[in-house]
Amino acid sequence: MRIGMDFGTTNSGISVFDGQQVRLIPLDAANGMNVMRSVIYLTRDHETHFGQAAIDLYNAQNINRETHLVRRSLGVMEMEFAETTFVREAYFLVDELEPGRLMRSLKSALATGYTSTRLYGREYTLEALIGLFLGEARQRASQALGADVRQVVLGRPVHFVEAQTDEDDQRAQDRLAQAAHLAGFERVDFEFEPVAAALHYARAVNAPQRVLVYDFGGGTLDLTVIRVAPGGAADVLAIGGVGIAGDRFDQRIVEATLLPHFGAGVTWGDKKLPVPRTFIEQITAWEGLPTLATPEIRSFLHRMQSDCSAPVRLYALESLIFNYYGFALFETVEAAKRALSDQPFSAVRFTGQDIDIWQPVTRSQFESITGPEWRRIREAVLDVVERSGLEPGHIDAVVRTGGSSSIPASLNLLADIFGAEKLVEEDLFTGVTAGLGIRAGA
Repeated sequence: MRIGMDFGTTNSGISVFDGQQVRLIPLDAANGMNVMRSVIYLTRDHETHFGQAAIDLYNAQNINRETHLVRRSLGVMEMEFAETTFVREAYFLVDELEPGRLMRSLKSALATGYTSTRLYGREYTLEALIGLFLGEARQRASQALGADVRQVVLGRPVHFVEAQTDEDDQRAQDRLAQAAHLAGFERVDFEFEPVAAALHYARAVNAPQRVLVYDFGGGTLDLTVIRVAPGGAADVLAIGGVGIAGDRFDQRIVEATLLPHFGAGVTWGDKKLPVPRTFIEQITAWEGLPTLATPEIRSFLHRMQSDCSAPVRLYALESLIFNYYGFALFETVEAAKRALSDQPFSAVRFTGQDIDIWQPVTRSQFESITGPEWRRIREAVLDVVERSGLEPGHIDAVVRTGGSSSIPASLNLLADIFGAEKLVEEDLFTGVTAGLGIRAGA
């Protein structure tokens, strides 16, 4: 049996197709979900947890926990300055009480130079980490289907995050294939994610159409201009995309609205120095916040707090770092962003030790702070249509899929180019998954 799998930046799904119907596999049955959060929590004992269960355990074990940092020697390091040589011991700090590490958006690292990381005495390559997740998904699918699944059609974006060249994209696909083999898949094929969405859409048409697929998820925007016909036939005319999606928008909200709550703009000392940019910039990438949880940084924060323009904000910064609130904060930001799709006003509401934030965010404000991204998206849409040999007026339907495609700015952009009457909503979270199942069963 061959399955289709959408390994997404935020969520993942699996489906099968018997020639007549598509069946979505409940990958997160415990939470009543067909999709599973693309998250791994690896404990100090090298136990692995996945999906929402991983997030719940991470929060339970890490928020407000204690730390105990110890030095681990890297050996002796020599530094030469002019004719003088300095010899000193190099070391790194290890938190002996860290219960585990949460990893998300692993797909976004496939086109980067990231190779591996050392976790609790073991080296884990990126392929091995992704393989753990894909292996868990394969086992859940096998259990649900009552058969040992060994063949898969994996979706892939048109352009992986951070890919600059076609070679980068091919290298990322090769790494994903290696991860799938480590997960126990013996045959691995690939299909572009927007093409998969078009295959699913084509099953519902009763006449040939020229379609733009607008697949806007958590990591990338993928675009395809494709001819579809009744029965699922499809002819790809052009593909394109850009490495912008939901994760980027979350960062923009944090940058524009939340940084002042954690020290941006605060000055300290006789010279009225700003809070170091290293601290402020790290807030926009929560994964790096735990690296700041050292005695030296805590001591420096206390020094700034004793003579600054707004101590309460630096208390909040200290709490964000040392109480490991980073992931929970970004989950709150994402929820506020999603709410803006249904209403013109939302708020980031986050509380914790020394933190009490109620930050309003309006839809117009969100669209303003993400303006550069929307301009790039518009350019990418027009470019893929032009390369297809068509004009916007020739497009019969614009098929939207992916959670970020429901953002009102997306709808307005597409309606402005193609006309609102042409916009079609595919299943936002499982349209690609279903199409990959069709491709697998073809």
